[in-house]
Amino acid sequence: MTVRRVVCLAAALFALCGTARAAEVGDPAMGRSLADRWCVACHGTTSRGSDAAPSLPRLMRGRSADETRLRTWLAAPHPPMRGIDLSRQQTEDIIAWLRQLARE
Repeated sequence: MTVRRVVCLAAALFALCGTARAAEVGDPAMGRSLADRWCVACHGTTSRGSDAAPSLPRLMRGRSADETRLRTWLAAPHPPMRGIDLSRQQTEDIIAWLRQLARE
């Protein structure tokens, strides 16, 4: 293989890896939209939350805010969160919004 081909192949692989990574970056606006549909009614966005569940800002404090824990929590929803089947991108979007919410 010529040096030029090796450089082109390396550049192509680098571009593909960058594209895959970009797809994993969450969109907080989309995450907010998803959370409004599935989460906010019970969890709420204020520090008080509701009687049904802890508030999302409260969940974002301490150990609950760990991204691995959040991904696990969103991948295997707890009752009564049945029927929520999020894609990887939707999970990343919700996590991006939760991070934003925690900073507010």
